[in-house]
Parts: sequence; C-alpha cells; structure tokens
Amino acid sequence: MAAGSALRSENPTAPVVEEPATLDIPLPSRSLRLGLGATPCNDAVSTTEIPVADGDIPTPTASVTTTTSHPEPRGRHRLRAPSSALKARTALVAMAAGAGAFALSGSGAQQSTPTAEPPAPDVTLAAAGTGTDLGPGIAASTPESDMSVFDDQLPQGAKLAKAKAAAREAKLRPKVASPIPLGGYDLTSAFAPRWGAFHGGIDLAAPLGTPIHAATDGVVVEAGPASGYGNWVQIKAPDGTITMYGHMSSSGVHVSKGQHVTAGDTIAVVGSEGFSTGPHVHFEVWKGGKMKIDPAVWLAAQGVRLSALHG
Repeated sequence: MAAGSALRSENPTAPVVEEPATLDIPLPSRSLRLGLGATPCNDAVSTTEIPVADGDIPTPTASVTTTTSHPEPRGRHRLRAPSSALKARTALVAMAAGAGAFALSGSGAQQSTPTAEPPAPDVTLAAAGTGTDLGPGIAASTPESDMSVFDDQLPQGAKLAKAKAAAREAKLRPKVASPIPLGGYDLTSAFAPRWGAFHGGIDLAAPLGTPIHAATDGVVVEAGPASGYGNWVQIKAPDGTITMYGHMSSSGVHVSKGQHVTAGDTIAVVGSEGFSTGPHVHFEVWKGGKMKIDPAVWLAAQGVRLSALHG
C-alpha cells in the first residue's frame, strides 16, 4: 500500500511540444492592394505573351457608328444585335422598296401585255355574196333556191307513216271478235233444237242499244229487213265464211251492202224486232256461205271465249 500511495503522490511531468517555426509576411498597404500605388510591382508579376489570331480582330466599319450600353458579346460565334432604331429604319426601307417594285411591275405588265388584234374579216363570205359577217368559227350556208324536191318527199313520208300505223294496228287487232264483249251479255240460247224446231245460232241477250261488232273482216252482203229477224246484217269473210246478226231495228243497222268492215267494227245495235222475246242479237255462222255450224264451237276455235249458258 505504501508503494501505491507513493506513486499517486508524485506529480507527473507534461510532455514538451515543439512549436512550428513561422515566418511573418508583412501585409501590403491598402493602396497597393487596390492598385492605387504609384510604384507598380513589376518584379512580382510575370506574364506569358500569347499571339493574337487575325480572326479575333474585328473589322472596323467607318460608315455605321452605334453607341450601345450593352456589354460586348463574348466569343467569335456571337454577333452584335442591331438596335431598335436600325430595325425600324430597315423595315421602312423594305416596305418602300416593295411598293416601288409592285408599281413598276404593274405598269410594266400593262404596257407589255399585247393587245389582241380583231380577227380579219372572212373574205370567203364576202366573195360568196352573203355580205354578213357571222363572226369567227361560223360559216354561212347557201340557201337552197329549189325546194320542190322536199315538197315531193313530204307526202311520200306521210303516206309511209300512215301505212306503217295501219299495219301495226292490223297486227294488234284480233282476227275474230265476239259480237258483244264478254261480260256485256247473257247467253240465253244455244245451237240446238228448241220449241219443236232447230235453233241454228246462239242468242246473246243485252240491253237495247248495246253495240254489235263484226266478228270477222269482210264485205257486207246483206243489211236490212229480213223475215223473222226484223232486220239483219250478213258479212262475208275472205275465206267465204258468212256471219249473220239478227233482230235489230231499222234504225239500229249502221252499215250498208257492199261496205268493207274489219273485225271489231260496230255494225249495229241490239234490238228486239221479228220473232223475239226480248232485246238480244241472234248470231249464226255459215261455213262456205251454205252450211250452218255451231257458233260457240267456231268462236272457241278462234280463241274467243263465251259466257256460260243461261236457259
């Protein structure tokens, strides 16, 4: 314990640290730091000379002198911006130059445009004796003095047109027609024995005055009074067949003997003359002009329909 206390009672000695050696440099005066000294310090500053390239030297311009407060641009690729006054003057000069050029070009165009010359008169027209200038591209026609050839052709053309119309109508017209159209009559009697005698035709009952049509083309061989029929009409076809129509009044016969008719023409009107029980037309067909045949069968063979028998 004595040794420990002896150690704690001793004062330790601090190690000695050597201070670095310093060199005091005197601070230059304020005038010298600001560059206001009279005596320059050329000995303390050394420079290296650099040759200047020709492109770095701007070409002086004597005609234009501008004063600007802007700093000079740095670098060779930058150009000095023109002033506002220079821009205004440049725009004014450009507008004046454009107006002058437009005026000159307009007047030149008007002066240089060739004037269209009027077309020369057509000497051919004057030589032909017309004496009238119809203008370019129009030729005068010489009138025909003799029109007789056309006058002769007009009647021929009208005749040909009429013949064509007649042929067309004949082609459309039926070869055989019913004495009264289907639906305009009632078939009341057939080709058969009746009342103790033979009825040699068919009876088509219809109101008084109903038109009766020729069944075929042909020539009227009889037209007028007939015993038992009051009045009748007989028509002979080109093949010799005779069709007969009876019981008309005298005023109801509209054709005369020797007249040419065509199928479908109105030859008479329905009456009730002779041995008749009511208004109707008695129709017969004579084959070869001598033999009576059934009119219903003959009409059916020609494509003509009949109504049903009402008896």
